[in-house]
This record gives sequence, C-alpha cells and structure tokens, in this order.
Amino acid sequence: MTMIKEFDQIQREWEHTFDAIPDAIMILDNHHRIVRMNRAMAEALGTSPQHPVGKNCYEVLHCTDAPIACCPHSQLLNDGREHFAEICDERLGGTFRVSVSPIYGTNGQIIGSVHVARDISALKQAEDELRNASRELEKRVEERTAELKAVNEKLLLEIREREIAQEALRGSEERFRAICESARDIIFVKDLNHTYTHVNPAMEKLLSLPSDKIIGLKAKDVYGEKAGKHITEVELRVLTGDLVEEEHTRPVNGVQLTFHDIRVPLRNATGTIIGICGMSRDITDRKNVLRAALPSYPDYPSASIRKTLEAARLAAVTDSLVLLTGESGSGKDYLARYIHDHSDRTAGPFFSLNCAGVPLELAESELFGHEAGAFTGASVRSRGLVELAEGGTLLLNEIGELSLQLQAKLLTFLETRTFTRLGGRKPIKVNARILAATNRDLQAEVLSGRFRLDLFHRLNVVWVKVPPLRERTEDIPILVKQILDVLRVDMQLQSVPDIDKNTLETLSLYSWPGNIRELRNFLERSIIMSRGNRIDGSFLNAEEVCHADKCWTLRFPPVPSLDEVIRDLKEDMVKESLHHTGGNKQEASRLLGISRFSLRRLLESMSERNRT
Repeated sequence: MTMIKEFDQIQREWEHTFDAIPDAIMILDNHHRIVRMNRAMAEALGTSPQHPVGKNCYEVLHCTDAPIACCPHSQLLNDGREHFAEICDERLGGTFRVSVSPIYGTNGQIIGSVHVARDISALKQAEDELRNASRELEKRVEERTAELKAVNEKLLLEIREREIAQEALRGSEERFRAICESARDIIFVKDLNHTYTHVNPAMEKLLSLPSDKIIGLKAKDVYGEKAGKHITEVELRVLTGDLVEEEHTRPVNGVQLTFHDIRVPLRNATGTIIGICGMSRDITDRKNVLRAALPSYPDYPSASIRKTLEAARLAAVTDSLVLLTGESGSGKDYLARYIHDHSDRTAGPFFSLNCAGVPLELAESELFGHEAGAFTGASVRSRGLVELAEGGTLLLNEIGELSLQLQAKLLTFLETRTFTRLGGRKPIKVNARILAATNRDLQAEVLSGRFRLDLFHRLNVVWVKVPPLRERTEDIPILVKQILDVLRVDMQLQSVPDIDKNTLETLSLYSWPGNIRELRNFLERSIIMSRGNRIDGSFLNAEEVCHADKCWTLRFPPVPSLDEVIRDLKEDMVKESLHHTGGNKQEASRLLGISRFSLRRLLESMSERNRT
C-alpha cells in the first residue's frame, strides 16, 4: 500500500515536471497514436493535454488521413534512429526544431517515440537578420572597397600632382631667391606685427648689418622714431589690403636717403593677409638732381611777403588744406613748394597740376588715374597725381577751372581720403596733402554757379594771400638774382649774367602787371638779346615795360589826398572796363575782379557824385 502511494506521488511529480517543461512534448505509440502531451504542446495546438490522447498524430497535427511523407515518427520506426527536423507550422505560428527519440519496451523493441519541439522562431529571425546583415555588410564592404580603391587612386594622383607642384614651387623659390639675392633693390618681408622676417643682401649692404641682426627688428629700430612712425602708418593700410607706392626720405646710418617704396599685402593660399612684402629703390641721386633745381628761400625785405611766408610756415606745421590766392604769376607755386618743404611731408614727393592746362575730358584721369580700357586709348592702368603724391603734397593750381562734376569727386576725396580710378570700382585710400591755388574770386564763382559752395568751404580752411610783385618791389633785386641763377642752369650759361644798378632801379619802378612771371620773361629775353652779356636795361623800353592796354601813373605824395587819388583811380578803371566790354557789366566786373554787386555800387556812387 505504501509502495502504491509512493508510486502515485512519483507519477504526480513526474507529470507536474512534464507539464512544466517549456518545450512542447508529445509521446506516440507504434501506431501514430498520441499517448500523452504536455501543457506546452496542448497550448501550441490550442487544445487540452487530454483531448488529443488516442488520436492519430497526423489527424491532430496535419489534419490528414495518413502520415505525411517526411514524418519523422515513421522514419524512426523504420530505421530505429533518432531524427531531427525543423518545421515551419503556420498553425503552430512559428518555426520549431523537433527531435524524435525512440521509446524501448522491456524486450528492447521500439514501442513508441518522444517528440520534443522547441520554438526557434526568434532564433530563426535572428539568424535571418544576421544573414541579411552579413550580406549587407559584404555589400557595403565591396562598395567601400571600391570607394577606397578610387580614393586611393585619386590620392596617388594628388600625391603625384603635389610632388610636381612642390617641384615647381622649389624651382620658383630658387628663382625668386636668386632674383632677391642678386637684386640691387631692397626686398623685405614683414609679419603682421611689422617685424622683419626676411631681407635680401641689398638691405644687408645698405644697413651694414647681417640678416640675422635685421630680422626681428621694426622700422623704428632701423630708421628712427619719426620715419618708423610714417612707415608703420603706411603698413597699417597695406594690412587692410591696399597697395601703397610712395617716395620717402629717411635716415640710414646718419645719412638722409630717398627711396621709392612699394608695399603690397602678403597672402596665403586662402587669401588671408599674413604679412607685408616690400621693395625699396634708392633714388637719392635722382632726387638730388631735382633738388638742385628747387627754389631757394632767402630773406625777403618786403613786409608783405614776410607776412605771407609767416602764414605759410604756420600752415606748414599742420596737415590742413591750404587755399592760396593771388594774381597770375605772383608765385603761388613757389609758396606751395615752400609749405611742402617746411612740413613733415618734405620727405615725400611734391606734384603740381595746372587745372587750366588740362582738357576737361582728361582732367579726371590726370587727377585720379584710370583703369585699362576706361576709355579709347587707355590700354594700361595709369595712376593719377593724387595717388602719386602718396606721403607728399599735391598742388591744384587754378582750381577754379575744374568742372563741377570733377569738383564733386574732389570733395569726396577730401572728405574720405579715398577715390576710385576712372573706370574702376575698388576704392583706393591715399595719404596725400592737398594745396589749392587760384587767381579767381572763388566766392564770386560760387555766386555765379561755377564753383561748388561746399568745396569752397572745404578748401578754405587756411587761406594765404600771395601779394603781387608791385606790392613788394623792394624784393626785386633778390628775385632777379634767384631768377638769373635758374636761367643760367636752364639756358646752360657759363656764368650768371651781370645786371647794373640802374637797371635794377628801373625794374623796381615798374608795376609788373604780369608779376614774377613777367619779370622772368623779361630777364630771359634780355639774356638772349644781350647774348649772355651784361643786362644794362637797354631792352627795357616803354613798349616792353608796359604790356597793358592802358596804364596809370601815380605820384608821391598824393595830390590833393590819398582818398581822392584812390577814388579817381577806381572811376577811371570802371570806365575803362565798361569801354572794353561794350557796356557789359558782368564782363566788366570780371575784368575788374569784383562782383556785379560791387560794380553796381561803384556806378551808383559815380552817378551820385556827378549829380552833386
């Protein structure tokens, strides 16, 4: 009885374990009948564990009347071996790995089989995904291999091209180095801090220093504080992208030398400015030849010119605009040169443009330059006088002759210090001082609409009036000596012609309506006529002395009074001007150099005087 209970207990435990196994298990007899199945198999089939018992497996599993051809149970009964299979059963909803093992009876005969089915759907899906991933990986590897092959071929080609380029660069560097080392001009390179990084032998020779002593220095260390300050200001503009060309005088080992400097921005492969490349040519000998022809500045005795020169000296120490006014031939060019030579720009160039002598259609090109193709015949780029005067001074003589259009462009330059060449687009920044000169009454020109009011105000910062020669006759002996010294050089005379004292006195008595220009013309004509001998005044006859249509002689002391003499002179000149112009008051006022309003007041005063 006890054994029966123990057997029952063992059987219950076995059945409990049998049902708890997660794999689907089914036991068949020799006739394909289901003897037992666990809960996992029953759930997979959608039935209870007891319901299929006794039924044929092919009826339950495959819904057929006979075993299927590949039935593993039939194969086991035939060969007595264990069989394995993978079955994809839509009814069971997945793929199962099935193992079929024989059950032996006590006599060793096969009496049935045990079917164990494990759901491997997830495993199969993983295997499929892995297989697909493997195929995708192989495909990507093939594609990547092809890409790498193409990249490798391209890289090899680039390496070869780079080798060729490097070889060409080495050749170019060698040629450039040979040019730099053999050049007589100074060539240097600076970094963004204005420090020398490369210099050629010409600069070593100039400074009497080896390159390793120059590299690391700045301009102020080489040329001194004053010159270094100017050079630094120029190089700051270069580092913004400008090309700057100028003439500059600076001390080298205690000697003042003049250089023609060109500085351009140094860029890397991406176009970023990384430094400065410069070239300097010593033009001291050429400048010395030019300086030999420059005017001297003696002490003139007349109070009028002394006062004018004092105003010029005050203007020279600033960088402001200066307007020089005075009669034609009175020496406005001379005074402009005086201002330049006494300014901080004396180391730079001095240019003068006679605006009245330039055709209107060429004035803009002459002043601001032009690009190639800007107009017919402009085959190459040309720099104008504004650009050439970099670091120096430009005199615009007879500025009242400029067209209104060019006056507007000049005003823009004076305000911004930038301009564009004719036919160009890129703005160019220039550091040049502008002096203006005129023999016209610019205020009257403004009223008549021939001169811009805003430009007049911009120019009239410092106004200096140059006196006519008749107001400084005591300076004539000194002026004669200056002019004769110049004529000796120009006319290639062996010595300066002499001039007697009486002739000097006669010259001092003449009113010189043509001013210093007329005086020079007379002296040149006298030298020619006297064949370089003594100038004795024999060529100073009445016809040569007075070239005006009408002259007036004044005596000292004035009779009856100075006021009466001035009043009579004014009336005579007004009458003469109206006679010359046929009664045209506008033209008469222009000849007299006064406004129409002033002429009208004089006529009214004359009429009132005649009535009384």
